[in-house]
Amino acid sequence: MAIAEGIKEKICSEMSLFITEMLKERALNNIKKNIKEVIFKRPTQVILETTNACNLNCPYCLVGMQNELTSKYGNAAHNLMSRPVGFMTEETFDIVHRDLKSFGIKKVYLHFQGEPILNKLTPKFAVVLKKDGFKVGVFTNGQAFNDRNIAELAEAEIDLIRFSVDGASEESYQKNRVGGRFEKVYENMKNISLAHRGKKTRLEWQFLVLKNNEHEIDIAKKLASEIDVHFFTKGYRESVTELAPQNPDYKAKYHIKPCKDIYHQIGIYWNGDVVPCCYDVDGKEIMGNLHEGSLEDIWNSEKYMNFRKRVDNFKRSPHVEPAICKNCLRWK
Repeated sequence: MAIAEGIKEKICSEMSLFITEMLKERALNNIKKNIKEVIFKRPTQVILETTNACNLNCPYCLVGMQNELTSKYGNAAHNLMSRPVGFMTEETFDIVHRDLKSFGIKKVYLHFQGEPILNKLTPKFAVVLKKDGFKVGVFTNGQAFNDRNIAELAEAEIDLIRFSVDGASEESYQKNRVGGRFEKVYENMKNISLAHRGKKTRLEWQFLVLKNNEHEIDIAKKLASEIDVHFFTKGYRESVTELAPQNPDYKAKYHIKPCKDIYHQIGIYWNGDVVPCCYDVDGKEIMGNLHEGSLEDIWNSEKYMNFRKRVDNFKRSPHVEPAICKNCLRWK
C-alpha cells in the first residue's frame, strides 16, 4: 500500500512538473509572439504623398469611397475629395525622412492621392531618399514632365517609375484620364526612357483594364516595347461598376480578410498626417501627425493599436470594423 502511495505521489509530482514546464513554455512562446509582433509585424513600406493636387480628374480615382460617392454623384472622381489640397514642404519632408529612417522603413513610394510631379520638390525628395539607402519609386500619370524634372529624376536613378496610362488612343485615354492627352504622356514616357538608358531604374506602363480600353491591350503592349518600357495590366477594382471590363480575367481578385496590408504599409499625407491604408484617400482614419509626434509613437499609440485590433477582429466584432474596411475593394 505504501509503495502504491509512493508511486502515485511520484506520478502527481512529475505531472505537476510537466504542467508547470508546459505553462512556462507556453508563456515564453506568448512572450516571443508578442515581441515578434511588436518588432517584426510592422510596416517597412510607405506611400508618401508629396501633393494631393492633380492635373487630371479620373472618374474612378477615390477608391474606398466609391459606395458613398457613386450613389451621390455617379462617379468617384478626384475633384470630390474634401480634404485640403496642398504640397509637401521641405520642412515636413525633413521630419518625415528622419522618422522613416528611425522606424525602419525600407521602401518609399512617392504618390498617394495626387500627381507627385506637380510638386517641384518631388525629384529632390527622391534624390535625398535614394542617397540615404531607401528603395524609391514614383507613380505618375506622366503628364507633368519637362526637360528639367526628367533630368533630375534620371540623376537620382531611383528604383522605379510607374506610369498609369489607361488607354492606347486619344479616344479611350481621354475618357479614363480626364484632362490628359495620350500623345503627350507617350512622348514623355519615350523621353524618360531615353534619359534612363544605362541606368538601373525600372520603367513601367501600368494599364488599368476597363470596358472602354480592353480592346487596346495588344496595341499598348507593342507601344511600350517600342520605347523600352515594361508593360503590365492591372485588374480593375469596381469603384464605378459601369467601367468594369467584359473579360472577367481583367477584374481584380479579392484577398480574404483579415487585411494584411496594415502591417505592411503606412500612408503619409503631404501635411504629415499618418493614415493606416492606401484606401483612406480622404482622411477618415488619421492616426496622428508627424509634426506632433514620431512615427514610432503614432504606430504604438492606443488609437492605432485599436484600429489594428478592429481590423483583425472583424469576424468576432463586425460592428466595430472601420468603415473604410467595409467598403474595401481589395480585401473581402
